[in-house]
Amino acid sequence: MGRREFLVKAGIVAGGTVLTVSSLHAAVTFEDVTVQIAADSPLAKVGGSQIIDSTAGKLIVIRTEDAKFVAYSARCTHKRGVLGYDHATKQLACPSHGSKFAAADGSVAKGPAETALPSYVAKGGTTSVPVVVP
Repeated sequence: MGRREFLVKAGIVAGGTVLTVSSLHAAVTFEDVTVQIAADSPLAKVGGSQIIDSTAGKLIVIRTEDAKFVAYSARCTHKRGVLGYDHATKQLACPSHGSKFAAADGSVAKGPAETALPSYVAKGGTTSVPVVVP
């Protein structure tokens, strides 16, 4: 391969790399979701929780007080197991490896997970909870 041919091929590869890397930085947008609260919904009472599907993946919404809700990713940050909520301990627990997270702020209460849960703004009332998914 001659010098000119090498330079042409290297230029093509470099250009393709630049285009690939720049496309990875494209903005990903997610849609907000509103959870309806029926009379028989787990969210109708304090301590209730519900896992919902969103464009950002599975989320868990928890009613912590009469008019206060929190929302987190429903996937464990260790190995992506689906979390469950225990109102008695006010923790989210992963059945896969035993990680636990504080419902107050999503922080790790017990490993092996090392990273807190991603959180989302959830402001609800008596009939619905809008969750903002940035």
